Amino acid sequence: MSSGSIFKDRNKLSPYYIPKRLPYRDEQIRILHSIYDAMIKDVKDAYPRFTQIIGPTGTGKTCTTIRFGEQITEYAEKEGVNLKYIYVNCKVDGATRYVLFRNLVRKLTPKISTRSLSPEEMLRQFVEYLKAENIFSIITFDEIDYFVQINPKDHIIYDLTRTTETSPGEPSPIIGEIFIAKSLRWHERLDPGEKSTLGLGVIEFPRYTSLQVREILSSRVEEAFHPGAVSEETLDLVSDITANPPVNGDIRVGLDLLYYSGNLAENQGLDRVLPDHVRKVYSEINPSITSEDIMNLDKNGRLILLALVRSLRSSGSAYVGLRDLRKNYEVICEEFNLKPTERFEEHLQDLIYRGIVDMKSLTELGISGVSLIDLDQFLSSLAEKLRKEMK
Repeated sequence: MSSGSIFKDRNKLSPYYIPKRLPYRDEQIRILHSIYDAMIKDVKDAYPRFTQIIGPTGTGKTCTTIRFGEQITEYAEKEGVNLKYIYVNCKVDGATRYVLFRNLVRKLTPKISTRSLSPEEMLRQFVEYLKAENIFSIITFDEIDYFVQINPKDHIIYDLTRTTETSPGEPSPIIGEIFIAKSLRWHERLDPGEKSTLGLGVIEFPRYTSLQVREILSSRVEEAFHPGAVSEETLDLVSDITANPPVNGDIRVGLDLLYYSGNLAENQGLDRVLPDHVRKVYSEINPSITSEDIMNLDKNGRLILLALVRSLRSSGSAYVGLRDLRKNYEVICEEFNLKPTERFEEHLQDLIYRGIVDMKSLTELGISGVSLIDLDQFLSSLAEKLRKEMK
């Protein structure tokens, strides 16, 4: 049997792949266009519009906003407007306010040196560069709720929504900012002034229904697998698992199930993905931690998570203490010939904010959403994924 008899293009199951068609998100894209298309027509007199994208994990917020960015850029070009759409993921690009603004500037141009600039100066240089080059911009800040949670004293929303104050009374070259979050609870960490400048522009992304989940996954199967490699029965099972609790319509989990089930079938020398492959894979994954979550961790985050996996497996318990975790972390660093970070607690806290690690006390550290019964299988699978990412 030839290799690749199951997968046509496994990259089509990646959480970073954006398909040409985004089922059931036409209305959200239409609303975004209704806000920003008119501004392109009169761009030199436009003032910033702030929009909030709200919805649970895996409901297409990021894909939809990036696709909108492509469409609005094409529309602006037809209207003779030089528009730069910039996407920033606050988990990946912005551990601190300084880092976030530095990456924002770099995504605009390499011509601005940020080495000696403060965050405020970076933002000012960003705006001045847009003006000098006659460029207009729409910026998306994904995972803004995560950033505000780990940096509550930075008041970044105040900075981002008051860019016009660099030139009071004049329109801004930043014509729009889009903030993506899981819910509006992050507003609780904002001061009244920040809440006021954000405004009331909220676009909701509801969870996908069972029928919608099946259609979305079916379209991915067509792109990723050879015809007949995934039966209707197998697709039904993946769709049912994805649509129902505890996954609750998180498409990322469905994509992971298809990917790893396909890998398992291929490793067994088969040319079809069977329901048993799906059941086997699902017993070894945790719906609260997807491949995307692991890929978005930095090296120290992965090492600490791997140390927690090792600590939990050796203890046979659902929880371990901070001392055991740190000890295993140092051993793993030695195995990988890496120097342990001096910011261990900060990296651990980051895992907690991401919803990957539970910390009830210094003696109760565990992995979110994993029961003691499922612990061994899941930890074995997670350890293998983490080691692959560390290579």
